[in-house]
Amino acid sequence: MPVFVTGGTGYIGRSVVRALRNDAHVTRVLTRSDAAVSVAQGLGVEPVRGELRDLDTLRAEAAHADAIVFLAQDNAEDGPAAARAALEVLLDALPQGRTFIYTSGVWVYGSRGDAVIAEDAPLAPLDLVAWRPAHEQLVLAQQGRLRTIVIRPGVVYGDGGGLPGMMAEAARTGNLRIVGDGSNRWPTVRHDALAELYARAVAHREVHGIFNATRGASVPYGEIAHAASRAAGGSGEIERIPLEAAREMMGTFADALAVDLQIDSGRATRELGWEPHRPTLLEELSNTAVI
Repeated sequence: MPVFVTGGTGYIGRSVVRALRNDAHVTRVLTRSDAAVSVAQGLGVEPVRGELRDLDTLRAEAAHADAIVFLAQDNAEDGPAAARAALEVLLDALPQGRTFIYTSGVWVYGSRGDAVIAEDAPLAPLDLVAWRPAHEQLVLAQQGRLRTIVIRPGVVYGDGGGLPGMMAEAARTGNLRIVGDGSNRWPTVRHDALAELYARAVAHREVHGIFNATRGASVPYGEIAHAASRAAGGSGEIERIPLEAAREMMGTFADALAVDLQIDSGRATRELGWEPHRPTLLEELSNTAVI
């Protein structure tokens, strides 16, 4: 089927596009630069030159798609507003009965300690993603006219990318510091395993709603940092910064690093048959050497 992807040349997006191609979907990817065009062509998919703010381009692509996968992130100050405008146009232009998949994240649950959080838990989003629940509801409200899905990934890792990859790189340059004492736990998912979930969500035309996307037990932040240090050739030593001081340095992102979450992603297994087998984050870091 024809699938239109926003954010398809990013870290997660590249894996999702590969998974869609493996299922023989005709995939078109929004590309905002010459470099992104080259990435799309290297993935064997058709680049569509434009960005989230090019609403006419989005409208034209949606009108001819059977499914849209929304992965794009706009980090500008007005990024959430631009993303909402893009969502409104895409949802309006996508023909009735088609599929729309929106990418959110587990940070919409906030920090929940020992509670194991499923998709029906009340939301308490971190300030960093306070706008996301409204975007989720905008998408989910179209259920019936469209088939709508929201995917909430955990911390994505694998092949040197994501936050864990950034930590390993920081350790390599001698600048690895963590927020708090590191006892808080991160729910995680490898990028290619996550991509399999997107492909299954596109293919299983009877499912809709919200799906958490994490695999295995949540991992203590401090253990990730120690492993990242060792992967970078260090001793595992890390520097700890109190949360309040970290907030002064990095704003609301500090609370994201300090989040303590345990996630139940069983719905994806039950309804989509999602059972990816990948190395855990700590296993991957233990077999990595950053040069």
